[in-house]
Amino acid sequence: MESIMDIKKIKKESHQIYLQYRKQIIPEFFFIGYVSLLAQYLQSGLFSFFVSLFLCPVGHGYVKCSMKLVDEEHAFIDYRDSMIGIIDFVRVAPAYLMRKAIILLLTIICGIPILFFLKNELPTLSLEWISSLGNAFIQTELLIPDFQMVLLIVTNVPILINLIICSIVYLLLTALLTPMPYIMEQEEFSWIESLSYSIRLMKGKIIQFIHLYIDYFIRHISYIFVAGMIIFIIGRISEILMLFCMVFSLIFYIDVFKGRFELAKYLFYKEIRGDINEKSFNN
Repeated sequence: MESIMDIKKIKKESHQIYLQYRKQIIPEFFFIGYVSLLAQYLQSGLFSFFVSLFLCPVGHGYVKCSMKLVDEEHAFIDYRDSMIGIIDFVRVAPAYLMRKAIILLLTIICGIPILFFLKNELPTLSLEWISSLGNAFIQTELLIPDFQMVLLIVTNVPILINLIICSIVYLLLTALLTPMPYIMEQEEFSWIESLSYSIRLMKGKIIQFIHLYIDYFIRHISYIFVAGMIIFIIGRISEILMLFCMVFSLIFYIDVFKGRFELAKYLFYKEIRGDINEKSFNN
């Protein structure tokens, strides 16, 4: 019961902070999302691969902005905060690259049956295939659906079951490593130290984090449904309209889900960090 009350408190505080700084959050979060969005349209072999790797830590802007908005009175965020992942690339990138690589590697291992069932649908190894693999490193949750692939998945029960398993593994690993960026920002830790401390912090807290995400799940589903409908009806007419639809849906994504959830994740981190420090002090 206590954990439920804590989650409700985090959600309420996140909502209040978001409304207080909404006029700052939307443009700065839009800047981060827009950079990632444009990167997804680069389909030129190895160039796209290296651009994707370079942009992997761009999501650290969400972390930096959220930390300032929560920790500072009368906070002000600007492009230096939203683009900190690129500005401070050398310090930030190793943790993001390794976190993403670990999550993707373990998820792909769980998804080997999918690769077997789709072996005839997969492209042959080429620069374009490497490009699409590189794009998986981009830190983004934006929706660009492949309707043919979705249809293939939902009509094949073994693939659908394996996909659900992969999604669960991906979410669990993401939850386990959620504190990494905050630890890296507050401590002078290497990526492996940040990873180890993240796992220690999340020990026994994963269910609570999933509870937090479920509280925002309806908002996320609302974004996916609206963005999917817009893209399906308008976006598939042409690439230009597709990009226009994505830009429009990005604002909706930030206002409905992303802004509040990023604040809530940092508030959650502060709470579990406080629990660990209190236990260490008492011991």
